[in-house]
Amino acid sequence: MEWFQILSMSLQSILTIIINPLFWAVILLIYTQYKKITRMEIELLGEEKATAKERVFYSLGVGMLGGILGTVVMVVLGVTIEIKDFTLILPLAILLMLINVRYLCFSYAGGIIALTSLVFGFPDVNVSSIIAIVAVLHLVESILIWIDGHKHPTPVFVEHDIYGTVGGFTLQRFWPIPFAVLLAIAGKLQGATDISLPDWWPLFIADKLDLDNVTLQLSVVVAALGYGDIAITSSPKEKSRKSSMRLAIYSIVLLILSAISSYIHTFKYIAALFALLAHEGLIIYSQKEERNKRPIYKNQIKGITVLDVKRGSIAEKIGLKPGYTIWKVNNYLMNDKEDLIYILRQFPTYLWIDVVDEKGNNMILEYTDYRNGVGALGAIIIPRKSDVVVNLNQNVSIIKNLFRKIIKRDKNDF
Repeated sequence: MEWFQILSMSLQSILTIIINPLFWAVILLIYTQYKKITRMEIELLGEEKATAKERVFYSLGVGMLGGILGTVVMVVLGVTIEIKDFTLILPLAILLMLINVRYLCFSYAGGIIALTSLVFGFPDVNVSSIIAIVAVLHLVESILIWIDGHKHPTPVFVEHDIYGTVGGFTLQRFWPIPFAVLLAIAGKLQGATDISLPDWWPLFIADKLDLDNVTLQLSVVVAALGYGDIAITSSPKEKSRKSSMRLAIYSIVLLILSAISSYIHTFKYIAALFALLAHEGLIIYSQKEERNKRPIYKNQIKGITVLDVKRGSIAEKIGLKPGYTIWKVNNYLMNDKEDLIYILRQFPTYLWIDVVDEKGNNMILEYTDYRNGVGALGAIIIPRKSDVVVNLNQNVSIIKNLFRKIIKRDKNDF
């Protein structure tokens, strides 16, 4: 009954996030990131796969679910912080994001603050609780990546050392995560609810705090989680599921280390270092994996390869899918996307398409439009050579891009 009462209070408190200005600032930040993605899609594809508003709305729903899951885990474990423990994490995460978008991650911000506190004594924070929050948020993130990480992938072209121009998908998702935490406040407050819970609870609380003279108060804070990856050697769904499993393992190990660090001081250093280095190791390993394995979206010796199909297009209606190879269209052999363009410029009233799926099965897809003819298929074809390619080693720095724009504008002024 006591657990139900405290969880009910926690979940009710999450609803108050709608009046928090910081929550809407995070929403605006996420919207600007999605706006950049849609601009890139228009540049590459001629249209956006989904509007920035659609992406924000979907991310908001998924993020609220993540906040509920995170709240349940943190309250059950008794992750207790002082208000000063959390005030620096989100601003530092946003600052790191300006250096590189993929640094919008609490493992970096939390790890840096924890190490700074351990080495220099400033800021004076509860390291075990900080690392526990990082672990729980990444556990939530692993679930969100499993559910949402593959949604709205952006098709891109990449220059491969062996296979030339190949296709791939960038996966970029951002989620606002409102969750309830337990704040430790010195002294007893009048009107506070007295709830009897196990002796071990709360598990994460600063050694210097005396539970007999401390009031635990529920408060709602907001975090921003981001997932960035690229899928070249697997489909977006397979890639996100693989990343999700790895991140879940990382989160569980980090949570165990943070729990041990509540009792053994040396493990505070181990947990803080693991938060930073293991997370960075996961990213480096994933990037290396994409460079070294065989890409699945590549050109064959004959035919043209479909990378993606546009929403509501003829290609989608007739069943063309990423990875399919088009051999013939109306009995004309296809060797480059220019061959397909040549056929469509004649506005044929009937299309007879010979394709081979990813498993090597031959199929025939048909479409007719006797009134208007077919002028566009809506399929994104991997070119033999493309001038618009993505550099896998490129760092997306908001500060650097802003600096370049300022320099460019100054040069144009002369």
